[in-house]
Amino acid sequence: MRKYFTPFLLLLVSCAANTQSAQKSIIGYYPGWRWYDRDKLVQPATIDYSKYNVLIYAFLNLEADGSIRLTDPWADKNLLLGPINRKLAPASYDTDWDLGNPAWHKPGKRFSDYAHQNKVRFLVSIGGWAHSVHFSAVAADPAKRARLAADCRRIVQLYNLDGIDIDWEYPGYPERVGGPDDKQNLTLLLSQIRNALDEQERQIGRELMLTAAFGASPKRMESIDWPQVKRLLDGVNLMAYAFYGHWDPVSNHNAPLFPTLNATQAGNSCSEAVQNLLDYGVPAAKINLGLAFYGRTQMTAGPAGLHVRSLSTPDTTTFSGTAATPQYYDIASKVNMGLYDYHWDDVAQAPYLTGKNGKPSFVSFDDEKSIALKAQFIKSRNLHGAVIWDITADYVETTPGSGKISGAPLAAAVKRVFSGSYPAIPAVLATATVCVFPNPTSNSVSI
Repeated sequence: MRKYFTPFLLLLVSCAANTQSAQKSIIGYYPGWRWYDRDKLVQPATIDYSKYNVLIYAFLNLEADGSIRLTDPWADKNLLLGPINRKLAPASYDTDWDLGNPAWHKPGKRFSDYAHQNKVRFLVSIGGWAHSVHFSAVAADPAKRARLAADCRRIVQLYNLDGIDIDWEYPGYPERVGGPDDKQNLTLLLSQIRNALDEQERQIGRELMLTAAFGASPKRMESIDWPQVKRLLDGVNLMAYAFYGHWDPVSNHNAPLFPTLNATQAGNSCSEAVQNLLDYGVPAAKINLGLAFYGRTQMTAGPAGLHVRSLSTPDTTTFSGTAATPQYYDIASKVNMGLYDYHWDDVAQAPYLTGKNGKPSFVSFDDEKSIALKAQFIKSRNLHGAVIWDITADYVETTPGSGKISGAPLAAAVKRVFSGSYPAIPAVLATATVCVFPNPTSNSVSI
């Protein structure tokens, strides 16, 4: 049975949460293509599941007819169904785009098997930036919506999932074939998937989650019918990053906690994005704040610095391959090599790096200090939890190339905060706020 808060109950929960935070969730995305990185260093058998409550596999593709298709048959089948049994599977099986056949895989080694053995729920995400072009047309067509909902039920059974995540980037976004009708059609799409999962719940006797990822900018939020959508979802995964990047004319933070000193766009910070959701009436208990376990690089016109003129290009020399979005372990390695000077921005509450000896290389990223502060922000605002993009970026080797994992420091910092192992909420987060639900209200409110 789905659970909903009445406004009165929500008020009581909000008041109680001021004195005692509920248990927070740590949700992590695992992109299938990262399986190949560092000689398959981070895979289902090597993940430290104690750091997470939910893992979400990203991504499966949405086809034009509403059906679901794999994005990489080799990786997706080996991960979602377990290692392929080459003695049983046809020769073309690892390149065929079908969703897979469990009979041709080694039993007990699905990604979901590892997760469930460690009491972690496991979902699959449909969409993502590269696979969202068909969402608008599918959401507008009843037959295609029904096909997607049916395929969601199918993959829940096939991969032994605990639910579905929808990552439509983005409803109402013209550059991605979106339009104004997406607002209503997204609600119809989520409603149909929710109904399909509810029916499946009754058959399998366990609850299935439905979550969705959303852009954090005010413009992206305008295209969502929040009063309806919030009732259909178990979790709102707020992609609170990519606020600024190498495309901007001035260097700035990828994911500032608070508005930056020279914020060029209103709402481009984690705290503002969360407040916007609360203002839309989304319950704090359903909001998962996105944490970026990656950074962004920019080449500057002169010596690197914060808020200086940018050449609007990433640093492809220092960071080859992933220059635009280097992962945390790679950034940490460059710092250890002595290539950068470290700085802390007291306004945005975020770190950044500048190239040594005047090198025009600027790096915006999150480290253990800023990630812990965001986790404390989540607790102070009584949010549901944190959602990580992506968990593989956090796995540090004892020495680069050793193939031996020394730890996952960013996820460990979140875990320590949520478990109460960190000091009290710092003063920078202690500002009192009052949020009224529903919002807007009439001219007066009685409590």
